[in-house]
Amino acid sequence: MRGAFATRIAYVSVDGRPPNQRYQLIVADSDGENARVILESKQPLMSPAWSADGDWLAYVSFERRVSAIYVQQVRTGQRSMVSSRAGVNGAPSWSPDGKTLAVTLSGKSGNLDIYLLDLANQSLRRVTSDPGIDTEAVFSPDGRELYFTSDRSGNPQIYRLAIGDPDRPKRVTFSGGYNSRARISPDGKQLAMTTLDAGAYRVAIQDLANGTVSILSRGRLDESPSFAPNSAILIYAGRERGQGILASVSVDGATSQRLKADAGEVREPVWGPFLTNGAAAAQD
Repeated sequence: MRGAFATRIAYVSVDGRPPNQRYQLIVADSDGENARVILESKQPLMSPAWSADGDWLAYVSFERRVSAIYVQQVRTGQRSMVSSRAGVNGAPSWSPDGKTLAVTLSGKSGNLDIYLLDLANQSLRRVTSDPGIDTEAVFSPDGRELYFTSDRSGNPQIYRLAIGDPDRPKRVTFSGGYNSRARISPDGKQLAMTTLDAGAYRVAIQDLANGTVSILSRGRLDESPSFAPNSAILIYAGRERGQGILASVSVDGATSQRLKADAGEVREPVWGPFLTNGAAAAQD
């Protein structure tokens, strides 16, 4: 198995108390070392997502007092706003080819649905239209399907839809009354999620072939799991002594550890891909 320790992670760090909080978007080595701030704001930063080549991050920023989605090149800091439509602009996720973002938009109606945003021409394609809340979409590794969170069944569960047939989403999770924040392993075999287990929010994985669910974390508020590019480890945000922390766990649950993170509450960690030669040279 290819090692993932020469890869990078990104996460949001929050310092201070309202109304004087400081938000930082941070990129670090996979063990949390060599942290580098690539964006800082007095307004919330949310939902970072890596492009498949490791060159770009998409994220949500409230720096204009309303939500907007940006893409930013990690090496140079070059960035551009790609969605600032009326209402909610949230939960960006890159397609494998880097040409499209899956985003959550509310529009003027206020109902959250999932759209595909073409980054070249800004065209939008709506892929869900249910009265319930549809959000947190991610692409399958082959780019043909989307996995997303929806409460259309009465509580949050994870669904899958074929992009070529968006009118027929299929429910994927059936264990427990709350499952959200789907992340698909790079090998396409497992789904990581935040699940409600014994009154606590924990990280779990589900085998996509047989539906078997395994609880991996033991905290009270563990969330935002993200796979290593070799599909063997997950990072996630947890809480310890009232502080947001960065932690990791193997997909078999056998090993876990707290990772280094500088001061601040850690939120929404995401593990980057294996670096291409160009991205690796730029990092060096």
